[in-house]
Amino acid sequence: MTLFLHPVKIKRILFGYWLAVPLLFGCYSLILATVKQISLITIFTSIPSLALTSIVVLLMIFQLFGLYIVGDLCEYRNSLLGFYLKFNMVQQLLTLNIPGFLFCLFFYRSLLVGKEKAELSKQMKWTAFSLMGFISIITILVVLIRLSL
Repeated sequence: MTLFLHPVKIKRILFGYWLAVPLLFGCYSLILATVKQISLITIFTSIPSLALTSIVVLLMIFQLFGLYIVGDLCEYRNSLLGFYLKFNMVQQLLTLNIPGFLFCLFFYRSLLVGKEKAELSKQMKWTAFSLMGFISIITILVVLIRLSL
């Protein structure tokens, strides 16, 4: 249980999870295409839920990039990292990614209580908020499409 209390360890687990899931999904898609002896494009056009899942999985790569950007800058809950983790918790719940939600929650809970004293550059904030906006738009579109299926 102490694993979930140390921020560096839980960050590595979250980082590994957001890296491993897209790789495993890509391998699964390639194996499925090979077994059925059809192209990946045909699989994605014939199975819409698989296409939506691929979009959600590819969003994890963007989330991984965001974690890489803001992960080493701060260690407090009331910082850009804390806000990014809260944003990702909501996104993971909307896409029904329960393990991702739990890893984000454990990482957030392992951060120190308090406010970050160092001021981040505007470019760093702009990059992080642009990334969160992009992830939000794609997530909302995926959820709306999923509800209409």
